Amino acid sequence: MEQYFVKETIKQGLFEISDKEIYKHVATVLRHRIGDVIYLVDENSELFESTIKNIDAENKLISVETVKSDKPSTEMPIDVTIACSLSKKDKVEWITQKSTELGAKRIVFFNSKYSIMHWKSNVVEKKMLRLQEIAKNAAQQSKRRIIPEVIYLKDISELNKFTEDLKLIAYEESAKDGESSILAQSLNKPHNSVVCVFGPEGGISSDEVTDLESNGFVSIGLGPRIMRAETAPMYFLSVLSYSYELNSK
Repeated sequence: MEQYFVKETIKQGLFEISDKEIYKHVATVLRHRIGDVIYLVDENSELFESTIKNIDAENKLISVETVKSDKPSTEMPIDVTIACSLSKKDKVEWITQKSTELGAKRIVFFNSKYSIMHWKSNVVEKKMLRLQEIAKNAAQQSKRRIIPEVIYLKDISELNKFTEDLKLIAYEESAKDGESSILAQSLNKPHNSVVCVFGPEGGISSDEVTDLESNGFVSIGLGPRIMRAETAPMYFLSVLSYSYELNSK
C-alpha cells in the first residue's frame, strides 16, 4: 500500500491533501477511487491510515479520513550518517536511493583529494534538490517514517565537525592488512549515532585519514574483499541492520 509524506501535522479525522504531486500520483497515475486506503506520514513522522472520501479533480484535492496507525516504526534504532566522496552522477544517485532504503538518516557527499568528480558551485543547489527528491521517493517506497537529509560538503575536512557517538572510516588499507575486528568490537558497545566515511574510487589519502583520526575517527576494514565505492556503504548499512535490528537482544 502506498505511503506519502505531507508537510503538515495530521490529526485523526478528516484531512485534505493539497499536495499536487500526491494528487497526480494517487488520482491520475494509480487511479484510486473513493474508499481506497493510502498511508500518510506527517511532519512529526507519525503514520496515519487514510481512507479516501473525496477526489476533487477541478482543484486537485483529495479528502481522506485518517486514523493513527499502530504499525511499528521502520526506522533504525541508531541514527546513521553515510558520508561518501563524490562519484559519477549515476553512482551518487544510486547511493542516495539505496542508503535511504537501508535506513540511513543522513547522506553526505564531499570533495576529497582523489574524488573523480567535482561539482561547480553553480550546480550544487540543483544537484542537491535532485538527490533530496530521490531520497524522498525511496523513503516512501521503503515505508520510512523520515526522509533522510542529503548534504554536500566542499571538503572532507568539514567532517571533523561531526559529533556522532561513533565515528568511523572505511579504509582500504585496513582491509588489506586483514583488520576484521574493530567494526565488530565497536558495534558491541551501545551507541545512539554513528557516521562512517567512504572514499572515492581512488581511495582516501593517508593525509586525509590521519586528519580524521586526529579528530576522533577510527579506521576500520569491511571484511577481506575490496569493494567498489558505491558498494561499501551498502555493506556497512546491512551490518548495522543486522546488529541493531535483526540480532538485537
